[in-house]
Amino acid sequence: MVVQGEMKEFPNFPLERVTTKAITIKSARGHSYKACELALAQLASKRFPLEKVTTHRFGLKDVDMAIKSVGGQGVPDVIHASLMPWL
Repeated sequence: MVVQGEMKEFPNFPLERVTTKAITIKSARGHSYKACELALAQLASKRFPLEKVTTHRFGLKDVDMAIKSVGGQGVPDVIHASLMPWL
């Protein structure tokens, strides 16, 4: 179970079920505005050849095909697909 920290409390949470079913709870933490700014700066620097990472590019109208392709049921030989809104 993945939990995002939006609330301090989770009323009426069935804690007994978590322990009897041996469920692991993980916290999903977000990222800061500064982290996004740093990531965008890295991308803009062209320091890393990201064009070698993406094997296929799809426009927003082809999101369904992109998802199917990554799952092996659409376009063949897709390793990583990028969604490009302007395509």
